[in-house]
Amino acid sequence: MATLTREPEADAAIEATLRRDLAACFRLCALKGWDDHIATHMSARLPDGSFLLNPFGLLFEEITASSLMRVDFEGNIISPEGAFMNPAAFTIHSGVLAGRPDVNCVIHLHTLDGAAVSTMKEGLLPLTQTALQVIHDVAYHDYEGVADDLAERERLQADLGTRNLLILRNHGTLTTGETVGEAFYRMMTLEFACTSQIRALGTGREIVPAPKQVQDDMPGHVAKLGNLFVHHAFWPAMLRKAERECPGFDS
Repeated sequence: MATLTREPEADAAIEATLRRDLAACFRLCALKGWDDHIATHMSARLPDGSFLLNPFGLLFEEITASSLMRVDFEGNIISPEGAFMNPAAFTIHSGVLAGRPDVNCVIHLHTLDGAAVSTMKEGLLPLTQTALQVIHDVAYHDYEGVADDLAERERLQADLGTRNLLILRNHGTLTTGETVGEAFYRMMTLEFACTSQIRALGTGREIVPAPKQVQDDMPGHVAKLGNLFVHHAFWPAMLRKAERECPGFDS
Protein backbone atom coordinates (compact mmCIF):
# COMPACT_ATOMS: atom_id res chain seq x y z
CA MET A 1 0.00 0.00 0.00
CA ALA A 2 1.36 3.42 -0.93
CA THR A 3 2.23 5.75 1.94
CA LEU A 4 1.00 9.30 1.78
CA THR A 5 3.80 11.81 2.22
CA ARG A 6 3.42 15.34 3.47
CA GLU A 7 4.46 18.23 1.26
CA PRO A 8 6.22 20.83 3.42
CA GLU A 9 5.71 23.56 0.82
CA ALA A 10 1.98 22.89 0.65
CA ASP A 11 1.70 22.86 4.44
CA ALA A 12 3.62 26.13 4.66
CA ALA A 13 1.29 27.77 2.14
CA ILE A 14 -1.79 26.56 4.04
CA GLU A 15 -0.35 27.84 7.31
CA ALA A 16 0.41 31.25 5.78
CA THR A 17 -3.18 31.57 4.56
CA LEU A 18 -4.60 30.46 7.91
CA ARG A 19 -2.40 32.94 9.76
CA ARG A 20 -3.55 35.76 7.49
CA ASP A 21 -7.22 34.81 7.79
CA LEU A 22 -7.15 34.36 11.55
CA ALA A 23 -5.28 37.63 12.09
CA ALA A 24 -7.86 39.38 9.89
CA CYS A 25 -10.62 37.82 11.98
CA PHE A 26 -9.14 39.23 15.19
CA ARG A 27 -8.86 42.69 13.66
CA LEU A 28 -12.39 42.60 12.26
CA CYS A 29 -13.78 41.60 15.66
CA ALA A 30 -11.89 44.50 17.23
CA LEU A 31 -13.36 46.88 14.65
CA LYS A 32 -16.85 45.71 15.58
CA GLY A 33 -16.17 46.21 19.30
CA TRP A 34 -16.42 42.50 20.05
CA ASP A 35 -13.14 42.29 21.95
CA ASP A 36 -12.95 41.97 25.74
CA HIS A 37 -9.55 43.56 26.55
CA ILE A 38 -7.07 40.60 26.41
CA ALA A 39 -9.72 37.95 27.07
CA THR A 40 -11.43 35.59 24.56
CA HIS A 41 -9.73 33.70 21.81
CA MET A 42 -9.81 32.13 18.36
CA SER A 43 -8.05 29.13 16.87
CA ALA A 44 -7.30 27.53 13.51
CA ARG A 45 -6.18 23.95 12.90
CA LEU A 46 -2.87 23.47 11.05
CA PRO A 47 -2.06 20.59 8.69
CA ASP A 48 0.52 19.07 11.06
CA GLY A 49 -2.06 18.53 13.82
CA SER A 50 -1.19 21.57 15.91
CA PHE A 51 -3.31 24.72 15.98
CA LEU A 52 -2.96 28.50 16.03
CA LEU A 53 -4.09 30.47 19.07
CA ASN A 54 -3.72 34.07 20.17
CA PRO A 55 -1.00 34.62 22.82
CA PHE A 56 -2.39 35.67 26.19
CA GLY A 57 -1.76 39.37 26.70
CA LEU A 58 -2.23 40.70 23.17
CA LEU A 59 -5.24 42.84 22.29
CA PHE A 60 -7.23 41.79 19.22
CA GLU A 61 -6.14 45.02 17.54
CA GLU A 62 -2.48 44.01 18.02
CA ILE A 63 -2.70 40.53 16.51
CA THR A 64 -0.71 39.90 13.35
CA ALA A 65 -0.24 36.74 11.31
CA SER A 66 3.25 36.21 12.71
CA SER A 67 2.28 36.84 16.35
CA LEU A 68 -0.13 33.87 16.52
CA MET A 69 1.31 30.97 18.48
CA ARG A 70 1.33 27.28 17.60
CA VAL A 71 0.05 24.87 20.25
CA ASP A 72 -0.27 21.07 20.28
CA PHE A 73 -3.15 19.09 21.75
CA GLU A 74 -1.13 18.23 24.84
CA GLY A 75 -0.93 21.91 25.74
CA ASN A 76 2.66 22.54 24.67
CA ILE A 77 3.51 25.88 23.08
CA ILE A 78 5.54 25.04 19.99
CA SER A 79 6.27 28.62 19.02
CA PRO A 80 7.12 31.38 19.64
CA GLU A 81 9.36 30.80 22.61
CA GLY A 82 8.19 32.64 25.72
CA ALA A 83 4.57 33.06 24.62
CA PHE A 84 1.85 32.79 27.27
CA MET A 85 -1.32 30.75 26.86
CA ASN A 86 -4.68 31.35 28.50
CA PRO A 87 -5.59 28.00 30.19
CA ALA A 88 -9.28 28.50 29.41
CA ALA A 89 -8.42 29.07 25.74
CA PHE A 90 -6.61 25.74 25.60
CA THR A 91 -9.48 23.90 27.29
CA ILE A 92 -12.14 25.29 24.96
CA HIS A 93 -10.27 25.16 21.66
CA SER A 94 -8.48 21.84 22.12
CA GLY A 95 -11.80 20.35 23.23
CA VAL A 96 -13.82 21.57 20.25
CA LEU A 97 -11.12 20.86 17.66
CA ALA A 98 -10.41 17.38 19.02
CA GLY A 99 -14.09 16.51 19.10
CA ARG A 100 -14.90 17.81 15.63
CA PRO A 101 -12.49 16.74 12.86
CA ASP A 102 -14.66 18.69 10.39
CA VAL A 103 -13.97 21.97 12.24
CA ASN A 104 -10.82 23.95 11.45
CA CYS A 105 -11.63 27.26 13.16
CA VAL A 106 -13.23 28.15 16.50
CA ILE A 107 -14.18 31.68 17.62
CA HIS A 108 -15.16 32.47 21.22
CA LEU A 109 -16.33 35.93 22.33
CA HIS A 110 -17.73 37.76 25.38
CA THR A 111 -19.81 40.46 23.72
CA LEU A 112 -22.36 42.49 25.68
CA ASP A 113 -25.33 41.23 23.69
CA GLY A 114 -24.09 37.67 23.34
CA ALA A 115 -23.45 37.47 27.07
CA ALA A 116 -26.89 38.98 27.77
CA VAL A 117 -28.66 36.37 25.63
CA SER A 118 -26.59 33.65 27.31
CA THR A 119 -28.32 34.52 30.62
CA MET A 120 -31.84 34.13 29.22
CA LYS A 121 -33.64 30.87 29.94
CA GLU A 122 -35.11 30.83 26.41
CA GLY A 123 -31.73 31.51 24.80
CA LEU A 124 -31.84 32.76 21.22
CA LEU A 125 -35.38 33.54 20.06
CA PRO A 126 -36.78 33.30 16.49
CA LEU A 127 -37.40 37.03 16.20
CA THR A 128 -35.56 38.07 13.03
CA GLN A 129 -34.61 36.66 9.66
CA THR A 130 -31.01 36.66 10.83
CA ALA A 131 -31.82 34.61 13.92
CA LEU A 132 -33.73 32.10 11.79
CA GLN A 133 -30.61 31.52 9.68
CA VAL A 134 -28.74 30.01 12.65
CA ILE A 135 -31.19 29.14 15.43
CA HIS A 136 -31.53 25.53 14.19
CA ASP A 137 -27.72 25.20 14.43
CA VAL A 138 -27.32 26.61 17.97
CA ALA A 139 -26.46 24.41 20.96
CA TYR A 140 -26.10 25.34 24.66
CA HIS A 141 -23.48 24.58 27.31
CA ASP A 142 -24.15 25.21 31.00
CA TYR A 143 -21.74 27.44 32.90
CA GLU A 144 -19.09 25.63 34.95
CA GLY A 145 -16.96 28.61 35.94
CA VAL A 146 -13.65 29.58 34.35
CA ALA A 147 -12.87 26.88 31.79
CA ASP A 148 -9.56 25.72 33.23
CA ASP A 149 -10.70 22.14 33.99
CA LEU A 150 -9.68 19.88 31.11
CA ALA A 151 -12.49 17.50 32.01
CA GLU A 152 -14.94 20.12 30.72
CA ARG A 153 -13.77 19.37 27.17
CA GLU A 154 -15.89 16.21 26.97
CA ARG A 155 -18.98 18.09 28.08
CA LEU A 156 -18.31 20.86 25.55
CA GLN A 157 -18.01 18.24 22.82
CA ALA A 158 -21.21 16.51 23.89
CA ASP A 159 -23.21 19.73 24.10
CA LEU A 160 -21.98 21.08 20.76
CA GLY A 161 -22.57 17.75 19.03
CA THR A 162 -22.86 18.26 15.27
CA ARG A 163 -24.02 21.87 15.51
CA ASN A 164 -21.81 24.81 14.64
CA LEU A 165 -22.83 27.53 17.10
CA LEU A 166 -22.72 27.31 20.87
CA ILE A 167 -24.14 29.66 23.47
CA LEU A 168 -22.11 29.27 26.65
CA ARG A 169 -24.65 30.04 29.35
CA ASN A 170 -23.77 32.99 31.62
CA HIS A 171 -20.64 33.41 29.53
CA GLY A 172 -20.70 34.21 25.82
CA THR A 173 -20.82 32.86 22.28
CA LEU A 174 -18.82 30.38 20.21
CA THR A 175 -18.89 29.46 16.53
CA THR A 176 -17.07 26.90 14.40
CA GLY A 177 -16.30 26.51 10.73
CA GLU A 178 -14.45 24.44 8.20
CA THR A 179 -12.71 27.72 7.38
CA VAL A 180 -12.04 30.96 9.25
CA GLY A 181 -14.50 32.71 6.95
CA GLU A 182 -17.29 30.28 7.84
CA ALA A 183 -16.72 30.65 11.58
CA PHE A 184 -16.64 34.45 11.28
CA TYR A 185 -19.82 34.56 9.17
CA ARG A 186 -21.62 32.43 11.75
CA MET A 187 -20.40 34.71 14.52
CA MET A 188 -21.57 37.83 12.66
CA THR A 189 -24.98 36.22 12.17
CA LEU A 190 -25.25 35.08 15.79
CA GLU A 191 -24.14 38.41 17.22
CA PHE A 192 -26.53 40.34 14.96
CA ALA A 193 -29.35 38.09 16.13
CA CYS A 194 -28.40 38.57 19.79
CA THR A 195 -28.22 42.36 19.42
CA SER A 196 -31.60 42.49 17.64
CA GLN A 197 -33.13 40.37 20.40
CA ILE A 198 -31.78 42.57 23.19
CA ARG A 199 -33.01 45.73 21.44
CA ALA A 200 -36.44 44.28 20.75
CA LEU A 201 -36.94 43.05 24.31
CA GLY A 202 -35.66 46.36 25.62
CA THR A 203 -38.55 48.25 24.02
CA GLY A 204 -41.00 46.71 26.46
CA ARG A 205 -43.47 46.21 23.60
CA GLU A 206 -45.16 42.94 22.66
CA ILE A 207 -42.76 40.82 20.61
CA VAL A 208 -43.91 38.79 17.60
CA PRO A 209 -41.77 35.73 16.73
CA ALA A 210 -41.42 34.74 13.10
CA PRO A 211 -44.23 32.48 11.80
CA LYS A 212 -43.67 28.80 12.67
CA GLN A 213 -43.78 27.68 9.04
CA VAL A 214 -41.08 30.17 8.10
CA GLN A 215 -38.98 28.98 11.04
CA ASP A 216 -39.35 25.39 9.83
CA ASP A 217 -38.50 26.28 6.21
CA MET A 218 -35.40 28.37 6.92
CA PRO A 219 -32.89 25.49 7.41
CA GLY A 220 -33.70 24.32 3.89
CA HIS A 221 -33.03 27.78 2.46
CA VAL A 222 -29.74 27.98 4.36
CA ALA A 223 -28.68 24.52 3.15
CA LYS A 224 -29.54 25.47 -0.45
CA LEU A 225 -27.29 28.52 -0.25
CA GLY A 226 -24.45 26.44 1.17
CA ASN A 227 -21.04 27.98 1.78
CA LEU A 228 -20.45 29.39 -1.71
CA PHE A 229 -21.65 32.79 -0.55
CA VAL A 230 -19.17 32.77 2.34
CA HIS A 231 -16.19 31.55 0.34
CA HIS A 232 -16.66 33.57 -2.85
CA ALA A 233 -18.31 36.78 -1.69
CA PHE A 234 -18.48 37.37 2.07
CA TRP A 235 -14.97 36.42 3.22
CA PRO A 236 -13.10 38.09 0.33
CA ALA A 237 -15.06 41.27 1.12
CA MET A 238 -14.10 41.00 4.80
CA LEU A 239 -10.43 40.56 3.87
CA ARG A 240 -10.62 43.71 1.73
CA LYS A 241 -12.12 45.56 4.69
CA ALA A 242 -9.31 44.36 6.97
CA GLU A 243 -6.71 45.44 4.41
CA ARG A 244 -8.25 48.94 4.21
CA GLU A 245 -8.87 49.49 7.90
CA CYS A 246 -6.22 47.37 9.63
CA PRO A 247 -3.11 47.50 7.42
CA GLY A 248 -0.29 45.31 8.66
CA PHE A 249 -2.41 42.50 10.14
CA ASP A 250 -0.94 40.06 7.61
CA SER A 251 2.68 40.75 8.55
